Amino acid sequence: MRKIERFDKYMNINKLNDNQVTVNCGLSVGLLGKARRGDSDLGDKAIEKILSFYQDINRVWLLTGEGEMLKEGAGDGSGRGSRIRYWVDVDATAGGVELFDDMTTNRFIDLSIPEFRDCTDAVNLYGDSMMPLYRNGQIIILKEWKENFIDFGNVYLVITCNGNRMVKYLRRGSDADHVLCISENKDFDPFEIERKDILRLYLVKGGISKNTL
Repeated sequence: MRKIERFDKYMNINKLNDNQVTVNCGLSVGLLGKARRGDSDLGDKAIEKILSFYQDINRVWLLTGEGEMLKEGAGDGSGRGSRIRYWVDVDATAGGVELFDDMTTNRFIDLSIPEFRDCTDAVNLYGDSMMPLYRNGQIIILKEWKENFIDFGNVYLVITCNGNRMVKYLRRGSDADHVLCISENKDFDPFEIERKDILRLYLVKGGISKNTL
């Protein structure tokens, strides 16, 4: 089995696509497809970039096929061990519809927070609608929600198709096609959005902040 075939196995298990891997690892566009076609296998530089980002991969396994795919104690199978990507330029109230996985790798800082080992991303929170639960200026810690259902009653970062990012409690709407968005701050009225307008969801698992400048 070639290195690209072993890495494909890792990608399939972690539900990764070529675009995600190419962007995350800073690979040349089309490199993975070229390697699959047999034009060339994954080169040393590509291997190092892959291992640098996907730190749960066992180097020996990727290079030789010997041993286990993942390092011992390599996290939750998310493909990144226990690292959290803190997107320093992204706010969680509104903005372009650009998704985290579509951004270039120099836009985030890796965090390692044991209490949030199952989380994937972190962004800045702006606005008062979720006070006092989450304050303006906090960093909120997120876990991408990949289920086909919504676990109502929890706080989510909602990314909509028209470009909004908002943090709200999600509850059942007036019918099956709608979701009710509720703020913690009672000065903000609840409102409904259509399910089809939800592009992606992230469960908000907590927040971190500093008390002084």
